Amino acid sequence: MRTQTPRLVHRYPLKALLLSVSIMTALPGTAAAQPEGLPMTPAITSALAAQSVMLSVARAGQRLVAVGERGFIVVSDDNGATWRQVASPVSMTLVKVRFIDERQGWAVGHAGAVLHSQDGGLSWSKQLDGVQAAGIELQQASRESQEQQAQAQQLVDDGPDKPLLDVLFLDARNGWVVGAYGLAFVTHDGGLSWQSIRSRLDNPNGLHLYSIERVGADLFVAGEQGTLLRSSDEGQTFEALASPYEGTIFGLQATGGRSVVAFGLRGKAFESRDRGATWQTLDTLQPVTLTSGLRLDDGSVLLADESGRVLRFADGATRATALQIPNTSYFTGMAQAANGDLIISSTRGMLSSAVTVESPEHDQ
Repeated sequence: MRTQTPRLVHRYPLKALLLSVSIMTALPGTAAAQPEGLPMTPAITSALAAQSVMLSVARAGQRLVAVGERGFIVVSDDNGATWRQVASPVSMTLVKVRFIDERQGWAVGHAGAVLHSQDGGLSWSKQLDGVQAAGIELQQASRESQEQQAQAQQLVDDGPDKPLLDVLFLDARNGWVVGAYGLAFVTHDGGLSWQSIRSRLDNPNGLHLYSIERVGADLFVAGEQGTLLRSSDEGQTFEALASPYEGTIFGLQATGGRSVVAFGLRGKAFESRDRGATWQTLDTLQPVTLTSGLRLDDGSVLLADESGRVLRFADGATRATALQIPNTSYFTGMAQAANGDLIISSTRGMLSSAVTVESPEHDQ
């Protein structure tokens, strides 16, 4: 298999990490509480926005869009060589960004924020926040059990402090967001209105949900304590799967062959080629927590970890090869630019110029 030559991105350290993965090891009750009805103030303008803690990066056509701490959103129109900040309607940490095409994209983050862009990431509007999310939970719980009503009331009483951790849209109308304490919502009108699907998920203890991914006709959700769920009817119902790991699963990545890779704590990674019925262990070389995944245009899958390694799995391979990446940092997200370069978000931000990273000479 011919391998493209990916490239890289990063910059600027921070001791106290306000990452998407900051919740990864958090226990219930450790999230920083914010006052009920916290106003969504716009992010400040900063010359250092692209050098701050950036948590996710996505491709929107020819453009790259990255999000991170303080609500910062930065874009690049030259394959990651330079970045510029764009206005953000929120000032809390944004955790994940995804686009379905060159124009339509969504970002999620702390305080239950959901943002939407219709112009390739140049402008953003808020569609949901933690106060609204708690209200939706409470309204729907009024038709459910007393236990569910009590859980929903707790969300309202706590205020808008619960982060959303992942977002997935199948098209411009149908999408899902998942997050801490079992939060999960669906929209069928592009985010104009949202419905809680907490009661559809086999997650009675409200474990954190870190990732949602589409693989073929299935939706997969993964999270804390090895949580793995699958829907075969576009999210109408979810069933719990036997998990290959009892630790936290931080990410899911669809492969070119319609299998799914689950990865998380201590470098654990597994691949299923039968819709989650069985799982094969992948060799990630070192027991270092994995933080993000990416399928490259050539069909191979990359996994990044908190030590700054990027591991490549050729299509069908079960043992990784490590890319040689200089100036490593805590990597948080990856995207492949339009020219094939690999762009990485990290606790040191985004590089102002791409650094060539050679791919392995031979697939294993």
